Amino acid sequence: MKLWLSALFSTTLLLQAQGQEIRLQGFVKDEAGQPLSGAHIHLLSENTHVATKEQGTFEVKIKPGKHRLTVTYTGYQTWRENFTILRDTTLYIFLESKTEQLQEVVITGARNLQSDQLQNTRSSTLSLSTKEINNIPVLGGEADPIKTLQLLPGVAKGVEGTTDLFVRGGAADQNLILLDGAPVYNTGHLFGFLSVFNADILQDVTAINGAFPADVGGRLSSIMQVNTRSSFADKTKVQANVGLLASRVFIQQPIVKNKADVWVAARRTYIDKVVSALGESLPYYFYDINTKIILKPTQHDHIEIGHYSGQDVLNFVREARDTSSNFRFTSDFTIANSTQTFLWKRKWKNQTNAVLNVYRTRFNYAIRNQFEDSRLFTDSDITDWGAKYTLQKTVNNKWEYTTGWETARHAVSPNVISTSGEIAQLLESSATRAQTSLENSLFFQADGRWKEKWQWSAGIRVSTAWVDNTFYSNPEPRLAIRYTLNETAALKASYSRMAQYLHRVSSAAVAFPTDIWYPVTEQVKPQTADQLTLAYTKKLTEKNIYLSVETYYKSMQRLIGYREGTNLFLNTDFEQQLIQGKGNAYGLELLIKKEAGKLTGWIAYTLSRATRQFDELNNGETFLARYDRRHNGSAVLNYALTKRISLSSVFEFISGSRFTPVIGQYVVPAPNLGGVQLIPVYAPVNSVKLADTHRLDVGVKLFSKPSKRYKSEWYIGVYNVYNRATPIGINIEPNDDGSFRYEQPGLFGTIPFISYGISF
Repeated sequence: MKLWLSALFSTTLLLQAQGQEIRLQGFVKDEAGQPLSGAHIHLLSENTHVATKEQGTFEVKIKPGKHRLTVTYTGYQTWRENFTILRDTTLYIFLESKTEQLQEVVITGARNLQSDQLQNTRSSTLSLSTKEINNIPVLGGEADPIKTLQLLPGVAKGVEGTTDLFVRGGAADQNLILLDGAPVYNTGHLFGFLSVFNADILQDVTAINGAFPADVGGRLSSIMQVNTRSSFADKTKVQANVGLLASRVFIQQPIVKNKADVWVAARRTYIDKVVSALGESLPYYFYDINTKIILKPTQHDHIEIGHYSGQDVLNFVREARDTSSNFRFTSDFTIANSTQTFLWKRKWKNQTNAVLNVYRTRFNYAIRNQFEDSRLFTDSDITDWGAKYTLQKTVNNKWEYTTGWETARHAVSPNVISTSGEIAQLLESSATRAQTSLENSLFFQADGRWKEKWQWSAGIRVSTAWVDNTFYSNPEPRLAIRYTLNETAALKASYSRMAQYLHRVSSAAVAFPTDIWYPVTEQVKPQTADQLTLAYTKKLTEKNIYLSVETYYKSMQRLIGYREGTNLFLNTDFEQQLIQGKGNAYGLELLIKKEAGKLTGWIAYTLSRATRQFDELNNGETFLARYDRRHNGSAVLNYALTKRISLSSVFEFISGSRFTPVIGQYVVPAPNLGGVQLIPVYAPVNSVKLADTHRLDVGVKLFSKPSKRYKSEWYIGVYNVYNRATPIGINIEPNDDGSFRYEQPGLFGTIPFISYGISF
């Protein structure tokens, strides 16, 4: 297709003195007039590179004279033009989509492409669009950003069905997950089988696994940023979806056009209602509610006020069928999350942008059990108040800097146990001492270019934590370099240090919602990690394919572990059982991703190794971490068969997780001298692994005619097509000869699913 350009000059061109700088500004849009954020602008004569801002705008200062301007954007044809510019000028540039993309794909929602990473220094960053998240067949047909992220390189999942993320050899609590800037401590519904993030509200999802910029921190392994819808609607929008596991609805209502909007989304599982209608009982349900107010009081200000709350509720009652018996057992179990956020973005005239984010977040659980006169109550709570201010400024169109501060107050009530009745004789009421910690950070980062082929990013983050009378401080330097091989390929390298002042206490191989969050103390020091990365990235423009090959090495210090024989169940004195050691992780990651055309998707593979060393464990010798998953691969494919039918499939393979087996036992006298006691003998820590697993999921989407006012879609698929269950643990069974055998119970065989959605 032939490209075209519309240019508007702000004043009549006048001859200006040689050497005087003038301003060139512009807007980059698609054919429909929608702004393109992140388009790459290259002024060859000035050797200047800039990217368009959120509304597709750019601004540079140049010398009067002849200039050649190039604009590139993935999925669109490259635009080039020569100009003679003598005075301040404004350009309106319209890019045309490639023919293949216009015919085969309809793009909706916010753009968030992996290939956008090619143009900057950042590596180790995974980007997911809402379309990718919604097209992947998952359990129950519920679109899930965390399940999708688990299919990308460098990220391994925990036990099948959970929302745990193990990133580059790190533990699950070493990932900071942010919802519109607010931390979310429990990311799972249905005991981890679904995430708390409603797919209808998502704008984009980004996970940073290395090469961390200076403005993020607080965890060792990754920062996952989940952003919800923030654009204005032209008219009332309604979306509804009914699935096997849950139903959800989304409504967005303009209040003042392009000035004030409000949207609300709700989701609830109804398994309890369906089972009840069949005459059975399943006393469990979950729900979540999201809402946001979007305001634009001036041309330069953008404000968002958001709220999220969700609960998992289990009310179990068991009574004797014989009416003459007083037998009655009840168990109430509640897990709750909530966040409130306030975001204010301000644009200044001198290429300066400021962002203020204030939030509150809370996670708590409560368990109440009662049998006759015995009562057991346990709960845990963590509440954060935090704020972050970021200032970004472009200087001379050659480099820019980002600076700011961040603060968070953690109020933690880790574990409270209250008992009464006969059970109080076995388990006394107790409580872990409540803790309050204050984290603060200052950060500064500069980004720029050196000569024609080099880009650099250098920063420092100074983090501190104050708990009781104990003060910790850690400098966290960051450095990233990019070398341009040609227009479509680059080499990247980075170094970053991270510090973590909050951790999760869990003795299980898989995290549970009832795990305890606990801050650093005088005895428990902050965890730190140093990571080096080297990456090669390339974009095959004509085929819309992005290729990334990346290797990393991560060294971790003062990691949390537990003394041998520790039992953390209903234990309020667990701090004395904590130990600290070190670990290493290294690996190779491959990603081939196609982001436009009839066929889209990716192939991902990770080869990795993770080790741990604690003086008090395994005789002080290094052992493989339980997060060590040597091989991890996936193939995700989506094919637009017609405009109304699309096919999708996911195949994944992952090495088995590791565990410590019992290899024998010996006899010792019992403590009461009334017999003997069998003491197990264990093999070296994590010396055996579960079986490798693989699974295939398929799905098909059927869309209504595009011309209809009411758009609908059916999503039909099969989870685990060839019925290969994934091991979720180990059962130790004795043999007749006194030896033991290990059985690996699986979870989830073949499960068909169907869902129906409508929008207007």
